[in-house]
Amino acid sequence: MRILLVDDSIHHRRAAVKQMAALGHTVAVFNSYVESIEAARQEKFDVALIDLLMPAESQTLGQEGMAQHFGVEMAVGYPLAIKLATLGIPRIAVATDTNHHNHPASAAVDWFAGASVMINGAEVRFIHSPMCQGDKGMVKDWAQVLSQFG
Repeated sequence: MRILLVDDSIHHRRAAVKQMAALGHTVAVFNSYVESIEAARQEKFDVALIDLLMPAESQTLGQEGMAQHFGVEMAVGYPLAIKLATLGIPRIAVATDTNHHNHPASAAVDWFAGASVMINGAEVRFIHSPMCQGDKGMVKDWAQVLSQFG
C-alpha cells in the first residue's frame, strides 16, 4: 500500500517508516499538514495516518493569527481527515497519543468508541494510538493503527 503519514514528532515518523516497511508498505512522511494536502492532490494514496494534535503552521495564518496561534498545538487531525477524504484517500486514521484526561481534543476521540465514520466515501477512524517501544522510547504503534482497517 501507499501510505501518507502526517505527524509532527520525528520519533513517531521514524517509527512509522520502520513499521510500514516491515509490512511491505511505502510511506510518504510529512510533519506539515499543509504539505500533506499538496501531496494528496498530486499523488494517489491508499491510506492516510494522521496525528491528531499538531502545531499551527504559518501558511494558514495571517499576521494576527501568527501572533496568537503560530506553533500552538491544535486538533488539526479532525479537519485534515475531512480534507484528505475529499481528495480521494479511501481509508484515514487519526491517532492520538495524548492522554484523554489531559486534552479536550483527545477526550473527543472517546466519542467514536472505535467506530468508523464515512466521509465522502472514505472510511475514517479516530483512535487513541497503541504505543510500542521505539529506538528512543515509546512511539505510536502505526502498524496497529493500520490494522484497524482489517
